[in-house]
Amino acid sequence: MDIALSILSRLCIAWVIVYLFFSFLSAAWVGKRHGRSLVLLEFQPRRARGAREAGRARLLKWMGLCAVLALPVGIASAVASVILS
Repeated sequence: MDIALSILSRLCIAWVIVYLFFSFLSAAWVGKRHGRSLVLLEFQPRRARGAREAGRARLLKWMGLCAVLALPVGIASAVASVILS
């Protein structure tokens, strides 16, 4: 059980890191699109232009929702893993 909880916590934390990485890449791309060297966070994905941007916005929205759900699960499984070991 300890091994399963440890693997679950690592997968959840890895998913959050992957989401943050892709979110940062998207923010850098939006900043480049606007001609700035700044990283601009896209807080309004409905303002996406074109099919590619809209697809990226939908994907990041889905990934963000999963990351919000995965973070507490990852923390809880890490704490349970430490308690059980």
